[in-house]
Amino acid sequence: METAIPCTIGLGSNTDDREYQITQAIEFLLGTLTKCSASSVYESEAFNGKDKPYLNAVVHGYSSSNYDDTIKALKKWEADHGRTQIDTFEGIIPIDLDLVIWDSRIMRPKDFERHYFNQGYRELLAKGAFQSE
Repeated sequence: METAIPCTIGLGSNTDDREYQITQAIEFLLGTLTKCSASSVYESEAFNGKDKPYLNAVVHGYSSSNYDDTIKALKKWEADHGRTQIDTFEGIIPIDLDLVIWDSRIMRPKDFERHYFNQGYRELLAKGAFQSE
C-alpha cells in the first residue's frame, strides 16, 4: 500500500500572464496530489521591493511520490511553463512552485515566514485543511 505524504506548496507568478500561470499550476496540483485544498489567489508585493507584484496561492495535499520526485515534478512544471535561470536572475518569474512543508516538517523556513506564503497558509488553516494530520 502506498503512503501519501502531506505537503504544502507555495505558488507565485509576476509576469503579464500571472493569473493564467497560477490558475494552471493550481489545476496541475489538484490533479497531481490527493485530498487537495487551494487558497484563494491574492496579490503581494515582491519581497525584494523592486520586482513586479506577484499573484500567489498555497496548495495543500498529499503526494504519493517521495520528496525528491515531488520536487522534480514541481521544477519540471516550472521549466515547461517558461521558468528559466536567466529570467529568475532578472526577477521575471512565470511560475514558482515551492515545496514549503513536507510530512509536517518545514523544509523552506524563509518562505514559511514570508507574507506571500502566510496569507494562503493561514486561509487553509482556517478552512481546516490540516485537521487530519
